[in-house]
Amino acid sequence: MFQNDAGKVLFTHQTHTEEYYLDCLDCHHNIYDDETYNCSDCHEETGDDYMPSRMDAFHETCSGCHADYGAGPVECSACHVL
Repeated sequence: MFQNDAGKVLFTHQTHTEEYYLDCLDCHHNIYDDETYNCSDCHEETGDDYMPSRMDAFHETCSGCHADYGAGPVECSACHVL
């Protein structure tokens, strides 16, 4: 469960790895090596020209993948629960 200003977001790694066959590096990518990192290790609350903010990175990765593959919610209220 991710807590944020827009409401809690329920996320399960198990669903994404077992049902959608995603590898950890599909989301926990790193441009320098093949190690997995938490999003907050690189993405700060405020982004810049080089690195998107944590919120922008989540939205781009999560809803972008959902839209591209037609799997999972893309509407705000479908993920964010108050």
